[in-house]
Amino acid sequence: MEAKNIRSLNSAVYVMRHFVELSAKLLPIYERITRNEPHSVHSEEDKKRIEVIYQTYDINPKTGEFLLGSNIVALIKKAYLELKNRSHQNEKEAQEQLEAFQEEYAKLKQDWYMTLMN
Repeated sequence: MEAKNIRSLNSAVYVMRHFVELSAKLLPIYERITRNEPHSVHSEEDKKRIEVIYQTYDINPKTGEFLLGSNIVALIKKAYLELKNRSHQNEKEAQEQLEAFQEEYAKLKQDWYMTLMN
């Protein structure tokens, strides 16, 4: 593989990791905002900002599998959609999807740490 291709691949992995790490911060905030009602003006603004991010980042889950060796992008999408469409009927599913994402993120963080240590 040529050096420029390796740099491109490394850049893509970096962007993907950034999206995953951003999601690790935003999804719990989004969970709290979508759970609590009534919403303050500030929380409604935060909710809209988070929704814009997930509507803008339209990443193919297969790309995440290729670059990170994980289905984490699919888990992020599922968790976000469950939280966005949250109701009393799907509350358990929303929590399960968020937990599945957090568990996979913890595994990835450990893998990334081990890679840095080598």
